[in-house]
Amino acid sequence: MMIRHTIGMCHWVKKNSWYMMFVMCSFFCIPVLMHAQETDTNVDDQSMKVQIDSLNSEIDKHQSRIKEIDALVTKYQNKIKEQENKQSSLENELVILENQSKKKEFDIERTKVQLESLGLEIRVLQDQVLNQSNILKRQRSYVADLIRDLHQADSISIFQVLLYEPSLSAFFDRLEEKKRLQDNLFDAMQKVKTKKSDLEAIKQKQDTKKIEIEKQNKILRKEQLALIAEQNFKASLIGETKMKQEELDRVMYELQQQQQSTSQDISDLESTLKDKLDTVDAALSRGDILLNWPVDASKGITATFHDPTYPFRNLFQHPGIDIRASVGTAIHAAAGGYVAWNKKGRLYGNYLMVVHPGNVATVYAHISKFIAKPDTYVQRGDILGLTGGQPGSPGAGLSTGPHLHFEVRQNGIPVNPENFLPSIATDD
Repeated sequence: MMIRHTIGMCHWVKKNSWYMMFVMCSFFCIPVLMHAQETDTNVDDQSMKVQIDSLNSEIDKHQSRIKEIDALVTKYQNKIKEQENKQSSLENELVILENQSKKKEFDIERTKVQLESLGLEIRVLQDQVLNQSNILKRQRSYVADLIRDLHQADSISIFQVLLYEPSLSAFFDRLEEKKRLQDNLFDAMQKVKTKKSDLEAIKQKQDTKKIEIEKQNKILRKEQLALIAEQNFKASLIGETKMKQEELDRVMYELQQQQQSTSQDISDLESTLKDKLDTVDAALSRGDILLNWPVDASKGITATFHDPTYPFRNLFQHPGIDIRASVGTAIHAAAGGYVAWNKKGRLYGNYLMVVHPGNVATVYAHISKFIAKPDTYVQRGDILGLTGGQPGSPGAGLSTGPHLHFEVRQNGIPVNPENFLPSIATDD
């Protein structure tokens, strides 16, 4: 009988050898796995910390440079205000333009540094996301191991445990071990949920940073265009005045005379041509004041009516709007009317004026080529000429770069053209 019992035990042990492995795993494997997890995590976390600290150090350097640039920008702002309080002169205007150009250069550099800093912050976020993802994968793997081991333990009967365990106390120790493993499993699952939540929050921050970078890119492009415009304006001013104050005085006198003569000419022409003008554009004659854009305005307005950033605003207000357009773009009549003249001036370069019904007139300046003839009638949308404005080119006048200068005169007085034009979505 004793031999039979012994043989039976041997068969049972052989048949249930996996249980022995489970017990051994409970004592040795799982603690080893847990220790390996902690060791791997510590190594990965330390490596990631070194990388993130390095990136944060670079971010701090960029932030310090931004503070330096801010101080320089303030310096040039004060210089500009100081010059603006002085009596207007060619030399003074050139100094203002020079300071504006320097300030703009630092504004652009500041934006570039901000972009680089944001890029580094994005890299930090990406590293953190990667780290969280790796931890999440490891935790899921360990959770799967625990679930599998506990499932195997549940399939063992108490009778089988008693046959293998040397004492009853060992059996209760095993039950406590099982409970501990269940608690560890619960904790691991809670950590997985927490890590998942943290990961989602980090991703949300990353998306926000990306949007900020896109906005900064758009701002940078606009500031670069503004800087080019200011530099072109300075070059045009020097070219037109030959660096002499008397030449600048002539330009200003010409502008004043042009404003006065235009007002009188519009009034005289409207009285003479009233009946004919009413038939050219019925909408305006009825008082439905709405004009068409003379060129596609989707590329944006580079200078607004009485623009506070206009480079020459200390000498005269900007009497219209500047619409960005490449050289050679067709200029269309904003409404039907009478082409009063094609002229060339020191300030506007080649420009023309169309008189419309309703005491309205439009002016188109910096034209590279005239197409509509003076003393002729045009319909709404007819081509009047081609755009210009490239500094130094024929007919450009005093210009900041390729564009169309467009004015609206009501009763001879310049008014904001955008009040007479349909709204339009512009490209950023």
